[in-house]
Amino acid sequence: MKGEALTARRNNIFSIVIGIVALAFVITVLTGIIGLVTRENWVSFTVLLVIGGIGCVVSSVHSAIRYKQTKWRWKRHAHPVMIASHALGILALLLAIFTYGGTNIGFFTGYATAFVALAVIIFVKIGLNMLKNAMLK
Repeated sequence: MKGEALTARRNNIFSIVIGIVALAFVITVLTGIIGLVTRENWVSFTVLLVIGGIGCVVSSVHSAIRYKQTKWRWKRHAHPVMIASHALGILALLLAIFTYGGTNIGFFTGYATAFVALAVIIFVKIGLNMLKNAMLK
């Protein structure tokens, strides 16, 4: 049972589910289906940040447990796909810090542009997670 829960297939299924939830939320916000949640609103940015955070945490815990007992444990952090994923995660954290702090960084001026940038980061990280699962079996 424990070995079954830690397969790359189950992690990919979780990534797809998180991706669908994030995509549905982004479409809802950008089209204005829910009037109270707009892309200029800090609430929508926070919800998207939480969705992405849940995906990152579960994926990281899954890979930590999965590669703990193998000689390929170093792949979890040293593989170029994982380095790119970690760099995007740091970029997302910096984006959140600067956005909540009210600091304008070039193109990112407020919640509207930060929301779109965070959505792109989350979707790229989901793709990298699925690529990692395909490569690091």
